Amino acid sequence: MPKPPSDPDLKAEFAARIREKLNELSASAVAAARGVKRQMVYRYRDGRNAPSAEVIRRAMEAWSGFTVNYRGKVLRLQDFERKPMLTARQAVQYELWDVIKKLDSQSVEIEILDKEPSSSSVQLGVRIYFRRP
Repeated sequence: MPKPPSDPDLKAEFAARIREKLNELSASAVAAARGVKRQMVYRYRDGRNAPSAEVIRRAMEAWSGFTVNYRGKVLRLQDFERKPMLTARQAVQYELWDVIKKLDSQSVEIEILDKEPSSSSVQLGVRIYFRRP
């Protein structure tokens, strides 16, 4: 499976933050705080690699006040908090038409997740709540 293309805005912003840290700390110290190899620190600094969400979270945990300004939003540690693991539930089989008949306005929730002002692109989140018969 091919890797998705990395975001140039994220690479540039993270590169700037890493350059600031390299003015204060050695590349080895920066690498240790983020759990990556020293060579990767240089790749981040030069904007050749985009960091994963996990790498950004570790950097924010290691350095208080470390933020990333991404597409006009200042990302902080709380934006990267780990979600609690879901526990496994017993699977329930529904007949599709029976469930559709029972849907009402309380069963569907639609939320705008992202709206690109430069295009007509809108990202929606849809939740459908099913009640047991």
